Amino acid sequence: MYDINFFRNSFDIKKKIVQREFSMEDYSNVEKELEILRDKNPKIFNIETTNYCNMKCVMCPRTIFMKRKNVWIEDEIFEKVVDNIKPYSDEDLNNFWEWLDNNTKLNRNEVSENGFYFSVVSKCLVLHGYGEPFLDKYLIKRLKLCNEKGIPTYFSCTPATMTIEKAVQAMENGLTVLKFSIDSLDDESIKKIRGKRANYEDAMTKINKLIEIKKERNFKTIFVPCMIALNNDDKNKEMQQKFLDYWKDKDVFAYIKSQDNRWLFENDKDLENFSHYAKQYCEYPWTSLTVMAEGNVVPCTQISNNELVLGNIKEESLEDIWNGENFRKLRQMHITGNFPKGHKCSERCDQVKLFEYLKK
Repeated sequence: MYDINFFRNSFDIKKKIVQREFSMEDYSNVEKELEILRDKNPKIFNIETTNYCNMKCVMCPRTIFMKRKNVWIEDEIFEKVVDNIKPYSDEDLNNFWEWLDNNTKLNRNEVSENGFYFSVVSKCLVLHGYGEPFLDKYLIKRLKLCNEKGIPTYFSCTPATMTIEKAVQAMENGLTVLKFSIDSLDDESIKKIRGKRANYEDAMTKINKLIEIKKERNFKTIFVPCMIALNNDDKNKEMQQKFLDYWKDKDVFAYIKSQDNRWLFENDKDLENFSHYAKQYCEYPWTSLTVMAEGNVVPCTQISNNELVLGNIKEESLEDIWNGENFRKLRQMHITGNFPKGHKCSERCDQVKLFEYLKK
């Protein structure tokens, strides 16, 4: 989840920034205003419960860059993080969604990554990172703990790593949203994208079986079949439409995801980015943090190889890290553009930074 109150309360200054109503000389005023609006209690966007993965996805920085040791997050760390999470009430969420409908051009009901971000990610703790959640041997225990604390949960998986039995256990223990990554409609193509372990027919069989079980047992878990648009040519557009047509009469939220952050992987340089972030700047330093499997605290989900660590929950509290010097410096860098050479945000991320909207 992320700070829906900051998103709402900073919207007016964000519009002014994007419309270039500030100059670089105003950076200190922008910094002060965002600091006033920022919640001093951190919001946890996601927890990487494991970085074990047996897939070889061509678009994933794990495949290309990651050298971290494979681990499962320790129970003590997971519990410590979860203890810091206060889920939003229905009233909180409804007020946010009503404001979104009335004051922005963003639609939470849109069947897209934007709609998913505002309707699902806003309320859920994300339980994936650079590993496959179903390879976490303690996954069910973690879901049960979150469910007992009233924390909605979501994670994405490649169906090759999932068994029907474990998926059912996840639903039994309160998993709110389960996303399935399906990036082609034939076995040869999906293996080229996700690696030799991917199996198209097996994936579809599993998902359809889970749809049946969900109906029979009245589970509330939302299923999200998702296809990433890796190409925008006519052949791929036709495939994407067939994908959507296949799911249209089933109890799922199926959509095509644009490559909102490409991690410098380019299959088609003309691909459009439909994310709301394409029309603004990266807000992660103010809205939320991420906890990796080792306990490292990072600013967003794009830190695959510990290249931007702001603290570790074994050594400091999340509140101290969130309000500490490392986070303060990162926020200032995003406003001034004064990144050191080789910095992840400036050289290995394609999201626009706030300073790029300040007039020269």
